[in-house]
Amino acid sequence: MKVFLVFLLKLALTALCLSWAFSQVDFSHSVFTRPGAVDYRWLAGGAALAGLSVVLLGLRWWCFLRGQGMPVSPGRAVELIMIDGLFSLASVSGLGGDAARIILLMRDHPDRKLIIAMTVAADHLAGMVSLALLFFIISAARFESLADPSVLGRGVIHFAWFYLGGGLALVAMIFICASPPVHRRIHGNNRFARWPIMRRIPELYDIYRKNWRLALGGLAISFAMLAAYFSSYYCGLRAVGGDASYGTVICAMPVIDSICGMPISIAGVGVREKLFEVLLHDLAGVAPESAVAASLAGFACNALWALLGALFFLKKRDRISVSELEAECHDVASSPAHQ
Repeated sequence: MKVFLVFLLKLALTALCLSWAFSQVDFSHSVFTRPGAVDYRWLAGGAALAGLSVVLLGLRWWCFLRGQGMPVSPGRAVELIMIDGLFSLASVSGLGGDAARIILLMRDHPDRKLIIAMTVAADHLAGMVSLALLFFIISAARFESLADPSVLGRGVIHFAWFYLGGGLALVAMIFICASPPVHRRIHGNNRFARWPIMRRIPELYDIYRKNWRLALGGLAISFAMLAAYFSSYYCGLRAVGGDASYGTVICAMPVIDSICGMPISIAGVGVREKLFEVLLHDLAGVAPESAVAASLAGFACNALWALLGALFFLKKRDRISVSELEAECHDVASSPAHQ
């Protein structure tokens, strides 16, 4: 019941944000009433770039799996990323995409539960670092474009500075605490002897310091993944007739992506469209109808690959019901290794 109520709340917020974004749209001059005006060649290009971003996302995670010595093929990592996208998109149940890929990989490696969970956490940290660094580089290079936006746009950008800056600080703190000298001092005199996982988690993070080449490789792939993902939204903009420059979209996307990653709405829908409308208008004077349509077109390009994740989920090795996955998730969370 609680899960259903949370879903209803997210659905209501999604509808509210979408209605807010569409309230500024002039439908008489938009592709919403003229679907024949969509350039499907750009849309196909956006779908191809979205697919490339999925493959790169799988390869990024694979680097962190290899860093922990996990015998997982790149193809299997990409499969699980697509299943992750499917569950993240269809978020009716309480099971998220991360939980789905963790549990499905645990079925192949039941003795590596904590390690698998840590690779997913490290994968997200790499995404946070690359997104934050890209945002601050863009802020420094095009500060004049970001310095005088609308009131709402200014608030969004300031929030992104604090949010992404805090994320970088958190990542730095995690790896400082995981370093052997600090780790030994924290656990001196067996302060946390009752919770062995408190010692184990920093040790797993420190493995990436030892295997720094794989960690840096994952970070480099993350930058390439973001470039492909952001470019898919530029293709979406061109598909609906928007004429903003590529640089404008790249400037806006780190802010949009960081905020849409928060669990406010279903798959970021609604929030993304309103942010597109505000930031593209501030940066390049893009009309609301073009900005909202571009956001939905880019989202469709990426959602296509999440839906294709269902094909992998139907494979015999991964054919399992949502209810069974949720039961396993509950068992994992209540097991002694996760206390």
